[in-house]
Amino acid sequence: MREDTWNNKEWGEKVYGREKAVVAGHICLDITPVFPKQPAGTAGKVLAPGSLIHMDGVDVHTGGAVANTGLVMKKLGGNVCLLGKVGKDAFSGIVKNILNEYDAGDALIETESADTSYTVALAIPGIDRIFLHDPGANDTFCKEDLDMERIHGADLFHFGYPTLMKKMYENGGEEFLLLLRAVKKTGAAISLDLAAIDPDSEAAAQDWRLILVQALPLVDFFVPSVEELCYMLDEKRYRSWKERADGRDLTEILTMADISPLGNQALAMGAKAVLIKCGAPGIYYRTGKRADLPARAT
Repeated sequence: MREDTWNNKEWGEKVYGREKAVVAGHICLDITPVFPKQPAGTAGKVLAPGSLIHMDGVDVHTGGAVANTGLVMKKLGGNVCLLGKVGKDAFSGIVKNILNEYDAGDALIETESADTSYTVALAIPGIDRIFLHDPGANDTFCKEDLDMERIHGADLFHFGYPTLMKKMYENGGEEFLLLLRAVKKTGAAISLDLAAIDPDSEAAAQDWRLILVQALPLVDFFVPSVEELCYMLDEKRYRSWKERADGRDLTEILTMADISPLGNQALAMGAKAVLIKCGAPGIYYRTGKRADLPARAT
């Protein structure tokens, strides 16, 4: 397919029709300072207290599931509504301006009680990237923030990154489950994406297996990464994988025997279809019974 075809609205409408999708959940502003090329071994100098580093610009763009997934669907010509929560600050203005370039900023939820979420990514030559993340308004996202008028009649409701949204995981995921149940009543197919959990965060202290046991019967398409899913279902196994990897990318050492049990568990918990992202090696896709999928998704 030619590159310009991906932005062809007519083609997008043939794929999605004029039916509606809603992408909701985590949204943020990603700020990546561009470091100049430097010789190996200079990372310590860059991080030295009191140093002044001349930079080669900065990359500023939207991040989070709402922007990443929603804008791609928009570019493909889909009739998509983006439901993310931001503050009333300078960063929210940047987020809205970027989304408005694609006529996608009209459904943003604004609050005065929290600032817009942001991530500063420090890609310092010679060391792994360092991420400084402020969840901001994402931590306050709740069921009442949903615009049910926009969701009613939608074919698909995609929710992303509850693992980075405090109200979605506190109290055993109570608010998250209320949100999913409310959407389920509309008849929309529900897809769910996750994000990695910081082992030292409040989110890591939650019983994610229990949350998923309650949430996945409401989910039609479950799309976690293999690392995220293993960490949430079997942290002991995840740590054994890390030992096997010995500093390498985890997906380099995994086999089908490692991955397929996770897919089986997710289906057994109630998900109708499971797509596990496995990095460069590809994806693992497993479905349950076709009859269990909502009519709009088949």
